[in-house]
Amino acid sequence: MDKSCLQYCMTDAQRDQFDQQGYLIVPNALDEATLERLLEASDRVDREEREKKALDPGATMAKFRTIVEGDAFLELLDWPKTFPLIWDILGWNVQHYISHLIYYPPESKQRPDLQPGGWHQDGGRPVPEMERPQPRLSLKVGFWLSDVSEPEHGGIRVIPGSHKRDRPPERTPGNEFDDSVQVQVEAGTAVLFDRRMWHSRGINTSDITRKVLFLGYSYRWLRGLDYNLIDDEILQKCDPIRRQLMGDGVDVKGWWQPTDADVPLKGWLLEHKGEEFVERIGQKQWERQKWEPEGY
Repeated sequence: MDKSCLQYCMTDAQRDQFDQQGYLIVPNALDEATLERLLEASDRVDREEREKKALDPGATMAKFRTIVEGDAFLELLDWPKTFPLIWDILGWNVQHYISHLIYYPPESKQRPDLQPGGWHQDGGRPVPEMERPQPRLSLKVGFWLSDVSEPEHGGIRVIPGSHKRDRPPERTPGNEFDDSVQVQVEAGTAVLFDRRMWHSRGINTSDITRKVLFLGYSYRWLRGLDYNLIDDEILQKCDPIRRQLMGDGVDVKGWWQPTDADVPLKGWLLEHKGEEFVERIGQKQWERQKWEPEGY
């Protein structure tokens, strides 16, 4: 991993924004060349999935485990402009747990049943089964491959601050939420969000397909959502840190009690950021207070 990524470490303002609102926008996360490579790879996956599943041209295509579908996707695992934000939030004992490509073609404004996506929290069974308040187990990064800077493009809708609520937000008589906002960004933007934040898909009534790739990150002691083990063929393409992010390790015990060999990211951060930083991001949230400046 190139140490130039350190220039994109989380600022105090970004940390405050993410903690209070539950999401963070990273403009220009992808340069034009990278965006072009991703679009080429994503369009190929879309064509293959539609043919394999006999999807109607107007149907939404959702492809899980996208990370293994090409090097263009693999490069995003430790992307310089987003990965430093991941380790600052979750620490060094992290992995990717899901990769999810969505192509959502335009819908007719004339459809009588036209509705936005359902409001939800990510997480599957942990959502109903865990005690409240829920801990932060994971987060996602959405890399926007198409422009969603206009409302009709169907960008993600979020309820800021809802990641800290123990109950579902209260709906208005129109079955909506007064405090929801639509995230409107240009292609190449990344949006990080806490999996506990209530969110939904907007409605795409534009003339372009809405394209987004989500990468989810979690602690290594959680199982992957769309994979069990990654093929050796893929792991052989990865440096040690990417192997960690792909769920690799020395043995099973290392997922719960990692040695330095299990988490090369920790060693890399020790070298480039120092022991105090590594200890700070590896603490439980309530223990981090001793590392923050007074009044933080």
